[in-house]
Amino acid sequence: MTSSQTPIFFCHGVPGGPDDATLLQTGDLPVTAPNLFDFATGEPLPHLFSMYDNACAEAGAGGMHVVGFSIGAMAALRLAAARPDTVSRVTVISPAAPLSLGNFLPEMAGAPVFKMAMQRSGVLRVLTAVQGLLARKAPGVLINQLFAKSGAQERSLFADAQFVAALTKGMHSSFGTHRSGYLDYLAAYVTDWSAEVRQVQAPVEIWHGEKDTWAPVAMAEAIKNLVSVPCSLQVVPDGEHYSTLKAVRIG
Repeated sequence: MTSSQTPIFFCHGVPGGPDDATLLQTGDLPVTAPNLFDFATGEPLPHLFSMYDNACAEAGAGGMHVVGFSIGAMAALRLAAARPDTVSRVTVISPAAPLSLGNFLPEMAGAPVFKMAMQRSGVLRVLTAVQGLLARKAPGVLINQLFAKSGAQERSLFADAQFVAALTKGMHSSFGTHRSGYLDYLAAYVTDWSAEVRQVQAPVEIWHGEKDTWAPVAMAEAIKNLVSVPCSLQVVPDGEHYSTLKAVRIG
C-alpha cells in the first residue's frame, strides 16, 4: 500500500464532531472519523487509542495516516507518539499547540474557555449547558457567538450547506449529547502534553491559515520547532480556521 492509498484516521475539532471530516478533501481514500467525545470515563486518551486500534484491525492496513483538526491535533500527535509502529504519517490542520509552548492565549478567540478549563471552574459547566440549550433551540445564535472574531473568509462558509450541517452537528455533540467528553478533552488540552509531541516518529505535515483567530499561526511554528522528525509547514495565505480545513487535500 502506497502512502497515497493509506487509510485516514481523522480526529475532529473541540468543539466539533465526526462530520468535520466531510469538510476535508480526501478523494477516494477510506476515512475513519469517530466521535472522540463518546466515552464513559474521564480519560479521553485510552478511548482514543482503543478506537484507533479497532480501526487499524478493520482496515487490515500496514499503517494509517492520522489527521487532526484544531484541538484534534492534540489527539493526532499524542496518538502518533503512542502508536509509532502503525501511524505512518501525521497531518495537523489549524492545530492548537500545547499552551505551555508560548503566550498564545491573547491571540485565541477561545481564551476565556481555556482559562476556565485550567482553573477547573464550575462556570465552564454552566456555560456549556447554556450552549447546549442554544444548540438545540437557536443554533444560529450560538454559531454567531462562536465566530464573532472570525473574518470574512470564515463567515463566507455560512453559505455552504455542508459546512453549516457539520458545524451544527458538532455543536449538538459537544454541548449536548457528549458534553462530558467535550469537557474532558478541554481538560486534557490545557495540560502540558509537549513531551509527547517530541516522541512522534512519523513525518508531520502542518497546514495553518495566515489569519486564523482560533489558533494563531505561531502555534503551528511551535509544533514544527518541537518535533524531531521531518516536518513541513504550509501557511495558507489569508486562510482562517475552518477555511483552511476546507482548502486541504489529502492523498
